[in-house]
Amino acid sequence: MMLQNFRFARYRFTYTVQEPLKMPQHKGNAFRSRFGYILHYIACIGSERQCENRCQFPERCVYSQCFETPVPDDSPMLRGQPYAPHPFILQPPRTGQSDYAPDDTFTCNITLIGEAINLLPWIVLTFQEMGKRRIGLRGKRGQCQLDKVESLSAHRQDHTQTIFTAATEMLTDEGLILRLDDVMQAAPHVTDTIELAFLTPTSIKVNGKWTSQLTFENLIRNLLRRIRFLSYFHCGEDLDVDAPAIIKAAGSVTHHLHLNWLRRDRYSYRAEKSVPMGGFTGKAYFKGALEPFLPFIYLGEYLHIGHHTAFGFGQYRLTASCENDLK
Repeated sequence: MMLQNFRFARYRFTYTVQEPLKMPQHKGNAFRSRFGYILHYIACIGSERQCENRCQFPERCVYSQCFETPVPDDSPMLRGQPYAPHPFILQPPRTGQSDYAPDDTFTCNITLIGEAINLLPWIVLTFQEMGKRRIGLRGKRGQCQLDKVESLSAHRQDHTQTIFTAATEMLTDEGLILRLDDVMQAAPHVTDTIELAFLTPTSIKVNGKWTSQLTFENLIRNLLRRIRFLSYFHCGEDLDVDAPAIIKAAGSVTHHLHLNWLRRDRYSYRAEKSVPMGGFTGKAYFKGALEPFLPFIYLGEYLHIGHHTAFGFGQYRLTASCENDLK
């Protein structure tokens, strides 16, 4: 059985606005930048110069474990790369609302993978501090109160568990730990046709170039790579599948696309310049012998796909489709 050690947990942070604030339309950068900055401030145990060069305590530093997970020198994969993929996926508010007034509320979700679940106390403290130190566009931030943190079950289920409230400021539990079995049980029934709705910009490279021409083979190739890296570096288990055979079989699945490319540049305060970011949104329909690929597709709904997942990119939702969608 594959992915026996793979585990993840989903959390929803609910805030109440206390001061007027303004957010960008795509809120991933606002949350990702504050998350990294404040976690570094409260958790880093080295000097600033040590962090700029390379963390001297990667096994002990919470910030390093979350944002700069080192690739061991003897690693059989990603050798030569400085860092493994982040063990978290951010899901900032997916609303077009920009202006927030006192007593407005909003939520931000985060998924933690493997060992990163142990960092939950630090992450809750960071998100609480994010609200106290103000959230929003630079120069237009406002103070917010973290009202509660809920642990979420597999999607399409209403079961949640409140593990933190502003009244007590106590984290009572790590919440619901999810595994592949939980994902499969919550998945929709699929026969031979599916629809993937890409909810946030999705950045995928094919032959070194960004593309919105998503074949099923490219989808599966990217999912296998992402799941394997997350499992290996954060759950201590390699993905035990015949990847070449799976990718080859994916080539027989047909596709029909309704995707549009969106530009979502962000400003990097560390680099002091605008950084180009973009991805496609829309719908993709696939038809064929889908059953062997479903565990990876279902898991991808939680783990996202492609680049910039720490900013909320690569989120999709799967539904069973019908043959008319492919005509």
